[in-house]
Amino acid sequence: MSRSLKKFSLKYQYLKLELEEAEQQAEDFNLEWNKLFGKYFVDKNSEMWVNEETGEIRKDKPSKEEKKHKKIPNKIRKLYKKLSTFTHPDKGGSPEEFQLLKSAYEEQDLIEMLNLAGRYNIDYKIEEEDKIALDKICTHLEKKTEQVTSTLAYTYFTKSIKHKKAVIQMLEQQYNITIDKKDYPKELLEDT
Repeated sequence: MSRSLKKFSLKYQYLKLELEEAEQQAEDFNLEWNKLFGKYFVDKNSEMWVNEETGEIRKDKPSKEEKKHKKIPNKIRKLYKKLSTFTHPDKGGSPEEFQLLKSAYEEQDLIEMLNLAGRYNIDYKIEEEDKIALDKICTHLEKKTEQVTSTLAYTYFTKSIKHKKAVIQMLEQQYNITIDKKDYPKELLEDT
């Protein structure tokens, strides 16, 4: 494995772990958030839609966005075929590893595919266009993490009391509601 590929691989692994940690925290924060403020968004006569990625709560059903089929470069397609001969359950591979390969291929996650190639000693010559693709993958993970950590619930539970009060004010303004002081967490009442 080349030095530049190792660097991308390590960066990718770090960013992937960072995203997983942020998503787990966001899930915990969303549960707590709903305990604190969920009742202010419940209308017994309507349904609420929750975006699992961002934690956004909406009254209207989100429109379905069709995934655009990206043209997969021939080089990646060839790597996928080569890797599938090692990872496919019918060829002696595990279902988990094959699913990992399939997901990586569909997402055009070259780093994950190259990590699998490394396990099976499959050579892959990294060209300049590959480095650009690898960098895009890392940037995508960074953006996803930023998206998760910029939600109101995440901000509320990770920032200062001043930020928590600002989040509550923002909720009241955006949704035209008044959050009863008795529902404020103790720490916010002590600071007033």
